[in-house]
Amino acid sequence: MHRLSFVVYVVLSFVSLELSFCLEIYRRDILKAREERCGAERHLPQLKLYTALHGQDVCVRVHLSVEPLLTNEALKIDFSDSQTGASHTLLIWNRNRTLLWNSTNGEQLFQPHKAKVLTRKTTTTPHRTYWILRYDCFPAQSGSEVNMSVYSHSDMLISASYIVEHVKTDYDDPMPEASVTVDNRAKQFTVTLQTDQIVRISLCYKHSYAECNELTYFGQIDPKVNRTVNLSFSYLVPCLCVQLWYTGIDTRRNTQCPLKESILPQGGEILPSSSVRVLGCVLHWEPVCPSDQSNPSVSLCWLIHGWSFYCVPAPNSTLHSIQHLKYDVSAVDKHPQMCVKFSLNGSHQVFCPFVSEGKSEWSVTVVPGSLHLHVQLTSTTAATFAAQRCVRDGAQCASDGPVISRHVEGGTTESELSVPFPFLSSELCVQVWRLDPFLLGRRIICPEYTHRRWGLIIGAAFTLMVTVTVLVCITCYLLKRSTSVWRSAERRPLLLVCSSDNTAHVTAVCSLASCLQGEMFVDVRLAQWAQCRSQSSLAQLGPVPWLFGQCHAVQKAGGVVLIAWSPDAHQAYLRWQKSNSVAKRKGASGMYGCAEDCCKDKEKTCYDEEWMEEWQQSSSITAPVFNSALACLWASIHSDGQGQGFGLVCFQGIDGSSDIPKQLRCVQRYCLPRDLPSLIDNLGSSMDGIGKTEGSSRCWSRLVSKALSFFASRQLAPRLEAGLPVSDRRSTKIIPRFSQKLKSGRKCKMLKRKKRQSKVASSCVSRKKSSEAELLGAQI
Repeated sequence: MHRLSFVVYVVLSFVSLELSFCLEIYRRDILKAREERCGAERHLPQLKLYTALHGQDVCVRVHLSVEPLLTNEALKIDFSDSQTGASHTLLIWNRNRTLLWNSTNGEQLFQPHKAKVLTRKTTTTPHRTYWILRYDCFPAQSGSEVNMSVYSHSDMLISASYIVEHVKTDYDDPMPEASVTVDNRAKQFTVTLQTDQIVRISLCYKHSYAECNELTYFGQIDPKVNRTVNLSFSYLVPCLCVQLWYTGIDTRRNTQCPLKESILPQGGEILPSSSVRVLGCVLHWEPVCPSDQSNPSVSLCWLIHGWSFYCVPAPNSTLHSIQHLKYDVSAVDKHPQMCVKFSLNGSHQVFCPFVSEGKSEWSVTVVPGSLHLHVQLTSTTAATFAAQRCVRDGAQCASDGPVISRHVEGGTTESELSVPFPFLSSELCVQVWRLDPFLLGRRIICPEYTHRRWGLIIGAAFTLMVTVTVLVCITCYLLKRSTSVWRSAERRPLLLVCSSDNTAHVTAVCSLASCLQGEMFVDVRLAQWAQCRSQSSLAQLGPVPWLFGQCHAVQKAGGVVLIAWSPDAHQAYLRWQKSNSVAKRKGASGMYGCAEDCCKDKEKTCYDEEWMEEWQQSSSITAPVFNSALACLWASIHSDGQGQGFGLVCFQGIDGSSDIPKQLRCVQRYCLPRDLPSLIDNLGSSMDGIGKTEGSSRCWSRLVSKALSFFASRQLAPRLEAGLPVSDRRSTKIIPRFSQKLKSGRKCKMLKRKKRQSKVASSCVSRKKSSEAELLGAQI
C-alpha cells in the first residue's frame, strides 16, 4: 500500500514538472536583464516600446535602460490600453543581482519569477554601468494607444505613449536571401541581394546564444537601385556577422557569419578589438567575441615616456589566469606606466589599465652624477628595493652590472642608491623594483641627458664662434695690410697709345687710364693727357720724339706699352706695310717703268691715301704717336725681344677693335673688361711687398696677389664698362639688330669706295696714254 502511494506521487510530480515546463515555454511574460557600460554623456533612464508577435497575438515589448538597482530596491511599471481599458503592473526588485518579478492584470497575482543580470562584453573602457530590462510582453490590440509609466520609491522616472502597429499574424515570415563574400585585406563584406524587396542590413557580433549584438546599421537597401552592397568593418573577428531582414515589424532575420569558418591571418584581430578593465585585484580581458576560447599569454611591461609604441618587458612578470579571461593582479606594481602586454598567434597588444589607480605607494627618481646614477627612493611603507643598470636596445632593456638593494623606512624620508656605470650614454637606464614585500613589475628609468648635451653643445658652439671670430679678424687685418701694401706698392709704368680719334675709342682709353692711375696707383702715360699740359715734353719735343723717348723710358723701367687697337689702327697698319714695300722697290726701274708702277700703285692704294690723309688731318697727335708706337712694336717683334714689353688692348662693344693682324698676334693681348684681372696682375707683379719674397712665401704672396687682382678688377670693371659704348650694355636681343645696321652701313661705304677706285683707275689710264703720246711725238 505504501509502495503504491509512492509510485503515484512520483508520477504526479513528473507530470506537474512537464506541465510547468511547457507553460514556461509558452509564457509571453518573460523578463531579461543584462548589464552594459556607457560613457558619462548617456542620459538615463530611457524607455522604448515595440510591437511584437507572440504566436498569433499582438503585444507590446518593453526596453528599459536604468541605473543599476541597489539591493532590495524595487521598480514598478504600469501599463494601460486605451482601447480595451486593460491594465497591467510589473513589479521588479533586486536581491543580490538576481531580479525577482511578477506581473498582475489587476485581479490575478502570479507567483514571483527570477531573472539573473547578465554581463555583456564591450570594447570600450566603461565610465559607468547601467541595466537594460527587456520584458515580453504586454497584450495589446493593433492600432490602439497604450501608456506606460515607470516608478521608483513612488517617484515617476519616465513615461511614454505608443500606438500599436498593424502586423501580420503569419508566423512563417520569409527571410531575405543574399550571398556574402569577404575581402580580408580591405576589411569589407560584399553582399549580393537575391530579392526584389527592400531590405535592412546591419553588422553585429554573434554571441553563443541566438542574439546578435548590433554593431553598425546601414539602413534600407532597394535591390532595384543597387543589388550589391559593400560593408566595411574595423576588425577581423570570427563572430562578426551580417544581418538582413525585411522592413516589416519583428520580421525574421537572416544572419550570416562568413568569418566564423574562414582562416584568418594570425587568428584574426582578437587582441586589437578587445579591452581590459581592473575590478579589485582581478584583471578582466574582454574580447568582442565572448565565446572565444583563446588563451593569450599576459606579461607586464613598462611604458617609457618619449618612446612611441614601445613598452619595455619586465623580467619574470608573467600573469597567470585564475579563471577564463581573468588574471590576478594583486601582487602587481600598479603604477600608471605599468602596462599589460597580451600576445596571441604572433600578434601583440599593450593595455595600461592602472592609469586610473591613482598615486603609487612608492616613487623613484634617477639623477646622473659623476660616473654614477643616483637613485632616489621614497616610500609610504617600509620596504626593500633593488636597482640594476640596463642598456636599451630597441624595445628591450638588457640587464647589466650587479644588483644593488636598499631598505627604505616608511614615511616621507628619501633614501639613495648609487649605480656605477663605465660610460655615459643616452641608452643607459636603471631598472628598479620592490623586493620585500615583493611586487611584480620593474620600473625602468632613463635619465634625461638632453640638458647636459645642450650645455656641451652651447659651450662648443661658443668656443667655435669665438675662434672663428678671432680668425676672421686676423685674416681681415692681414688682408687689409696686404691690400694696402699691394695698392701702395710701386708698379710698372704704363704707356697707353690711342689708335683712333673715335669718341668711343678715346673715352674707353681714358676710362682705363683713369681707373689704373686713380685706383691702382699705376704711372700711366697718355699722349692725350700730355697734350693738355702747357709745358709738357710733348709740346716741346713733338709727337714722334716724345713717343720714342717714353717708349725707351718705360721699357727701361720694366713697364708695358699698351696699344689700344681699333678699326682705324687696322687700316693704318695695312697702309704702313704697303708704304714699306713700295719704298723697297724704288729705284728698281726707269722713268717709264716708274710711271707704270706708280699708276698701278695708285689703282690699289688711291683710296687708302685719301683715308690716310683724312685720318692724319683729324688729329695732329694720334696718327704720328700711333705710327711711332707701331714702328717700335715691329722692331721689337723682329728683334730678340719677340715683342716683350708690348701689349694690345681691345674693348668689348667697339666693333672691329679685335681684328688684329696675324703678324701682331704674338704680342700679349687683353680684351677688356674680361681680361682686366690678368692686366692688373701683370702690372703689379713687381711690387716691393711681394716680388722680393722667396720659396713658399713667394708662392703664397703670388696667390694673394692673384686674389687681390681679381677683387680689384671686380671693383674697376663697372667704372670701365661705364666708359664703353652703350651697345655693349644692351641685351643680347638688341645687339644683332645693331650689328645688322653696321653691316648695311659698311656695304654702302664699300660701294662708294669701288666707285672712287674706278674713277682713279680711269684717270691713271688716261694719264698713261697721254704720256705715251708725248714720248712718241718726241721721238718723231
